[in-house]
Amino acid sequence: MNPPVRRVRTYHWGAVYLSDAHCEADFDIDFHAADAPVLATTHHVAVLVASAAVADEGKADVTLDIRATSQRVTGHPYEAALDVPSGRLYVGDADDNDEIELAPGRWLLQFAVDDATEARHVELVVSPL
Repeated sequence: MNPPVRRVRTYHWGAVYLSDAHCEADFDIDFHAADAPVLATTHHVAVLVASAAVADEGKADVTLDIRATSQRVTGHPYEAALDVPSGRLYVGDADDNDEIELAPGRWLLQFAVDDATEARHVELVVSPL
């Protein structure tokens, strides 16, 4: 991965979505069963964040910090494993996204959030499995 990535923007749908950039599987996360800020299935990961659809204007900016390491880190309480066969990790939502370049393979995604119900700062550390 290139240098760390920082994005500050709103997420109208209240979630940051992650998947392989070329994932053809239908999005299959059930938000009604959410009891944690990070939800994962075989092909998709979502992080619940402040929703711009319900927040006052200017109050829903979310900062997303992404960095890659060579191994697992401590201090990030939520995690999911994700296959990224294309080597491109999609990070975003229906409005906008980034594609993070990785080596093709299986990756550990570790998250820390400032608020488990309405995050405004999300740290993501990506490392190979």
